[in-house]
Amino acid sequence: MPVANLTLGRIDYLNCVPLYEGLRRGSENPPLELVGGNPAELNHGLESGAIDISPSSSILPATSPGENYFILPDIAIASVAEVRSVLLVSRKPPGQLAGAEITLTSHSLTSIFLLKIILARFLEIPLAKLSFRPGEFSRSVGPPAALVIGDRALKLFHHPPEGYQVYDLGKLWHHFTGLPFVYALWLGRREILPKKAASLNQLHARLLQIVAGLPARRGELAGRLAESSGFTREQLLAYWQQAISYRLDQPALAGLRLFYRQAHELGLVERLPKLEFFP
Repeated sequence: MPVANLTLGRIDYLNCVPLYEGLRRGSENPPLELVGGNPAELNHGLESGAIDISPSSSILPATSPGENYFILPDIAIASVAEVRSVLLVSRKPPGQLAGAEITLTSHSLTSIFLLKIILARFLEIPLAKLSFRPGEFSRSVGPPAALVIGDRALKLFHHPPEGYQVYDLGKLWHHFTGLPFVYALWLGRREILPKKAASLNQLHARLLQIVAGLPARRGELAGRLAESSGFTREQLLAYWQQAISYRLDQPALAGLRLFYRQAHELGLVERLPKLEFFP
């Protein structure tokens, strides 16, 4: 019996390229229809039913009403410490941002919660004294501080804008907690389980196979993408080797659960989510 087609979200950032390159080349994949977008767009696709499964914001299970999602085990988009592509770009040290306007990218959800937790819980700035507005960082506008994610953040990590310092949120989280941080979980809609369990099993096995084979493939991939990506081979390789982790292991799960607790204690989410893993 043929396995059912999966509509799979694809984050259009370099942190996910090794996974999707593996899926593109693999012969063991279930039939996939890819839908590209940034994390916020893929969240909306999951919520609307346009996407079956996707690496999506790890905070989504805590912000969505009901228990609508399952999680693929063992795999995530995470960092053990420094992440390089989730940054606070600021004219002042983070602990001095009380009263300063902070621009928040619309491309992310988890990173916004992470920034608020770092400022309010770890640096002890009351939320009432923090000022946020939506917007993307622009050197010409020059906001006091801005949250930047993805490939654009990675460029700023290597080339900080004049007059600003860049603060790595993964590094700050690890400094205060000693734990990894999980930015994205592989989330699927519970309603697809009856018809698409076989496809999900096949996708899960393939993703774990890709992750296991990455040490042997990252160098070739970094060399191939260096020119088109705007980064050097060494920068890409260091990013994939030193910053990005794809493992949802026990330390990562401990970091994830602490993230939910901190968000709940700050009143940023109403409930602690129940994590339901496939199968």
